Amino acid sequence: MKHILLLSVIVIFHFFHSAASTLPHADSYETRSTRAERFFTYKEWSSALAMYQLMLDERPDEVEPYYKAIVAGAMIGDSITQMNMLERTQQRGISLDSLFNGVRSVSFAIDEAEAYNDFLMLVKSKQPWLKRRINIYLLNYYNFRNDADNIISTAKELLEQTPENTDYIKYMAKAYIELGNIDEALKCYKHILHINNYDYDALLALGNHYALLLLDPTYCSPTVKMPHENLAALAQSYLYDAYNINPTPYVKKLLDKVSNTVNP
Repeated sequence: MKHILLLSVIVIFHFFHSAASTLPHADSYETRSTRAERFFTYKEWSSALAMYQLMLDERPDEVEPYYKAIVAGAMIGDSITQMNMLERTQQRGISLDSLFNGVRSVSFAIDEAEAYNDFLMLVKSKQPWLKRRINIYLLNYYNFRNDADNIISTAKELLEQTPENTDYIKYMAKAYIELGNIDEALKCYKHILHINNYDYDALLALGNHYALLLLDPTYCSPTVKMPHENLAALAQSYLYDAYNINPTPYVKKLLDKVSNTVNP
């Protein structure tokens, strides 16, 4: 009987010991991660930041705690910690793309997109050698937000280093259209054609503009009035070149309409 009782005690002891060993330790990485996520969810930014820092002390190659710590730091205006997180990722060889994309996705997920913008601007000011790369992130962000003024200013900064990058000029042209500044948009598209005579987007934009001036009386008035035949000639010239590159039904239909105004 004593042997059976002793055996039962040993079995129970081993059961509880095994069960306890499967539970996360009070200061384990997993426990800290759970607490950090809870703090972050409830917007207890300082507490979340402290947890992420402890997690990174234990596992410095994990990417997620860095970008979540950066967002938490942004929410309390802690620029020192944000830059410290960036510098630690640089020391660990963690890619900027993974870090910035993480900050972006988390900021958007909690409806605090400005945290992403503010972090990019902070890095741009503190690490000027990353200016061009940061400006590319900013340009994409401003384009997503339809922020025309910042699209133009950021594209201009990028064009100082790569003046023949037609993608940046197209961003500017669309932003000018958004602002209602058609003349500046036309200058952008014509500049693109000076760089590349066969740029389809620029040819179509210009052909479409002159065709609408000719066909739609409600469309914006040009700065300089043109005779009917000059508008038709310009529209046809750009649209023919666009059609030769990409013969779409839309361009064909527009060309036919322009031609009918010349030869009704």
